[in-house]
Amino acid sequence: MTVYDAKNIQFVWKGVTLTGTGDDHAYSITQVNSSFTPYKGVQGEGLNIVNNNRQWIVTRTFKVDSISLPMLSEDNMNCVEDTLVVRDLNTGKDDVFSECVIESVEGEKDAATRTVKWHALGRNNK
Repeated sequence: MTVYDAKNIQFVWKGVTLTGTGDDHAYSITQVNSSFTPYKGVQGEGLNIVNNNRQWIVTRTFKVDSISLPMLSEDNMNCVEDTLVVRDLNTGKDDVFSECVIESVEGEKDAATRTVKWHALGRNNK
């Protein structure tokens, strides 16, 4: 049985595979709004309606000397919108985030890493 390796996660932004991730290879994918909106009908029936307003926040840490970090910082300043692909080489699955912009590039001035935060409106064409 193979062990899951966090190093085997690739981020592809604007068709370029990003390099120079932080030593911990940390990343996260969170959903801003819930997937469903509860609805109660006229006769008291309850159902859940898909919430098309849900959004995604994706973060990844990069070393300050990363080759990719200047490009990401520039895209943040220019409000570039593109597609972000998170490729899991352990499982062979891809998550495609569409209508995606870089919300921020954060980190302490003397820190060894910066955290890039993307904001996406769609995930896997949904």
